[in-house]
Amino acid sequence: MSILNSENKRTAKAGKNILASAILKGIDMLSYFLLVPLLLGYLNPYEYGIWLTISSILAWIDSLDIGLGNGMRNRVAEALAKDDRKSARIYVSTTFFALAFIMGATIAVGTVISPFVDWYSLIGVSSGSVANLDKIIYFAFCLFCLNMIFKCIGSFFMALQMPAANSFLITTGHVLALAAIYLLTLFSKGNLMAVAIIYSLAPLAVYVAAYPITFNRLYQSLSPAISCFRKSCLKDLLSLGAKFFLLQISGILLFSFVNILISRQFGPEQVTPYNIAYRYFSIILVAMTIILTPLWTACTDAYTRGDIRWIRKTMKKIRLIVLANIVLLFIMVIASGFIYRLWINDMVQIPLSLSSLMALYIAILIASLSYSNFLNGLGKLKLQTINTVAMALLFYPFCRFMSGLGGINGILIGMCLLNLPGLILNIIQYHKIIDNTAAGIWNK
Repeated sequence: MSILNSENKRTAKAGKNILASAILKGIDMLSYFLLVPLLLGYLNPYEYGIWLTISSILAWIDSLDIGLGNGMRNRVAEALAKDDRKSARIYVSTTFFALAFIMGATIAVGTVISPFVDWYSLIGVSSGSVANLDKIIYFAFCLFCLNMIFKCIGSFFMALQMPAANSFLITTGHVLALAAIYLLTLFSKGNLMAVAIIYSLAPLAVYVAAYPITFNRLYQSLSPAISCFRKSCLKDLLSLGAKFFLLQISGILLFSFVNILISRQFGPEQVTPYNIAYRYFSIILVAMTIILTPLWTACTDAYTRGDIRWIRKTMKKIRLIVLANIVLLFIMVIASGFIYRLWINDMVQIPLSLSSLMALYIAILIASLSYSNFLNGLGKLKLQTINTVAMALLFYPFCRFMSGLGGINGILIGMCLLNLPGLILNIIQYHKIIDNTAAGIWNK
C-alpha cells in the first residue's frame, strides 16, 4: 500500500494504523465467527435469538455517554494539533468524570425501574421459555454501564490517531469472552445468565487493566485528574457531544429495533438468521471502518491546519475502495450458501433473498459512511443529526408496515429506503464544504 510509505506523516500514521487494525479486526472477526456456532450449540437458535435481542437492548446504553467520547476525541485532537497538552488533559479529565457520574446515575435509575418492566412481553418471549430473564438483563446492564466509563480509553487513543490501540482493547475483550464461553460449554449446558455475564464482564476487565498502563505509564501528562475537571469544558463537550449523541442513539435504536421487531413479529428464533447474514456481510462494513477510523481524526487535523488538498486526495482513494467493496459484496452473495454451510452447518437456514438484500443494505451503509466519517471529523453534524433522527422516528412504523408485505425481506427493503436520503445528503454536504461553498445548515 502506497499509504504506508507516504512521505506525509499524517498519511503514513493512518496507513500503519490501518494495517495494524486490519490484523486485529481479522482476529476479532474470527473470534466472533467461532462464537456463533459455539453459542448456537450451547443455547439453541431460540435462546440465541433471545440473547441477540438482549444484546441489542444493552447497545442502547452505548449512546448514554451523550456523545462525550466522540466529543472528547475531536477536542483532544484539535488541542494536540495546536500543541496544547493542558487543554487536552482538561478534556480527558472532564469526559472521564462526567461519564462516571452519568453511568452511576444510569445504574441507579435502572435498579429502580427494572423490577417494573415486563421483559418477556417487551421482546416477545413466553415466560416459561427462559428463567430469570429480568435478572439476566439487569446484571448485563450494570456491567455494560461500568464498561462505558472505561471505554473512553479507546476514544483517547482515537484522538491520538492510534485507532489500532483501541482495536487491540476491543479484540482482546472479545477473545477473552470467547475463551471463557468455550470453557463454559465444557462444564454446563444452556446457561444464558452465564453467557450474559461473561460477554459483558470480559471487555470491562480489559479496559480496567488498560487504565493504569495508559494513564500511569504511557500518557501520565494527559491522565484524568479531578482537579482538571472543568464545567466550562463540559458545556463545550456536551454542545458537540449532543450532536454525536443523537447520531449514536438514532443509529443504535435502528439496529436494536430490528431485532425487537423481528422477535415480536416472527419470534426470537427468526432473529438468528437475520443476524448471521448481517455478521457475514458486515465483514465489508468492518473493513471500511478499519480504513476510515484513522482518517476521522486525520481529517480533523488536516482541516484544522487548512490542508484541503490532502482531504481531496484521500477521499478520491476512499471512493475507489467503496466501489471495490460493492463488487466484493456481489461475490459474497454468490458464495453465501457455501459459506453458511461451512460456518454453521445446517443449524440455521438463510434464504438467498435475505443475503441479497443484506448486501444491498451494507453497500448503502459503506457509501454513506465514507462521507459521514469526514463530516464527523469536522464536527459538521447538524444535517446528519436531523436526517438520522427523522429516520429513527420513521423506522418502526415504516418497517413494521414493510414486514407485513414481505416479512424480514420487507424490513430490509424498508431499511435500504430509509438510508438512501442520508447517503445523498452526505455527498452533497461534503462537496459543498470541500469547495468552500457551504452555508447555513450545510456548514453546521
